[in-house]
Amino acid sequence: MTPRLPLTALALALVPFTAGADDAETYFGTVRASEIDGLSFEARGCIVEISDAAKTARRAAGGQVLVRLDAQRAELAVVTAEARLAELAAQVEERELSLAAARADDLRRQEERDFVEEEFQRNSVMLGRGLINETTMDGIERRFMDARFTAERAKEAISTAEAALKRAQIALEIGTLDMQSAQIDLSKYTLSAPYDGVLVGFEASVGDCVQDGALAARIYKPDQKSVDVFLPIRRLAAPEASALSIGGAVTVERVTGETCGGAITRIDTEADTETQFVEATVEIDPACAPGIFLNEAVEVQPVETAEDA
Repeated sequence: MTPRLPLTALALALVPFTAGADDAETYFGTVRASEIDGLSFEARGCIVEISDAAKTARRAAGGQVLVRLDAQRAELAVVTAEARLAELAAQVEERELSLAAARADDLRRQEERDFVEEEFQRNSVMLGRGLINETTMDGIERRFMDARFTAERAKEAISTAEAALKRAQIALEIGTLDMQSAQIDLSKYTLSAPYDGVLVGFEASVGDCVQDGALAARIYKPDQKSVDVFLPIRRLAAPEASALSIGGAVTVERVTGETCGGAITRIDTEADTETQFVEATVEIDPACAPGIFLNEAVEVQPVETAEDA
């Protein structure tokens, strides 16, 4: 998913006023999405498939494919990487068999050397007693030397086989990473919705060719909406202004007369030099937020607490 893009607030003419006999303060604002995310293409190419349902309804489910780009080359790269990975896995298996064979050969060579060494020791005793001649002893000694050298070469073969297996395993790891990279590249040719949400500016069509990083649409969660209002400093600084504080409850009223709960979640730390108003954000109750339109003008009234009474 691409980085979040701020939704530019519309110009607001927000002036608090006193309405009715109960002197309830009312502030005007325009509904906006609390958070809106940009959906951008991660690869360049031409569109071959688009979700008509999402484009028509302007809504998408989490994980729903919105756009597919022509990805023939990327698909071929994945197939090639998979074949290469299979070849590397076979090489690892082959090296494992070679190592097992080298270890088995080493065991046999060690047994042979031990046998020849015992024979050499016996014949040395027999030579000392004059039971065999020098020529016979020379032949036995050569056999002993050959067995010892063969055993040493068998151990060297194990080291060589272990090194070859290690190289094959490293190559397999690299092949796995190459395949994962190819799969990631292939996934860039598909644009999906990151969560259930409402689409804004989704106008792509089949046949359009796009660039990497081009904005396809924006998306927001329908139950996360807010209103920006401006509060007078004189009201915020008043001792009884507990309702106009972070966490303070408010009532959001639509032009139809319907009301919805909400709460103040942010009060800016800087006032406008000319109007002496401070910007604040009201989060609308998620239970009724989906039924309220973006850019809808609403009235916000603080809910008095026992301390305010």
